[in-house]
Amino acid sequence: MKKIITISILSLSLSACQTSYLTSEGERLVGNIASGCIFGKVFFDDCEAGAAVTGAATLIDNQN
Repeated sequence: MKKIITISILSLSLSACQTSYLTSEGERLVGNIASGCIFGKVFFDDCEAGAAVTGAATLIDNQN
């Protein structure tokens, strides 16, 4: 549960400050990884697996 809260706070703080540290693709990746962690924890009791799957899917989807 601590990981979910930490990832959520980190993703919100990085995407909310509108700095040049994250591009729009980076914001999408961070958001998808955070939501993947939450879904993985809820459905499979494994945050890392959910985050890895959604992160990989986002990277593959961003390739042209």
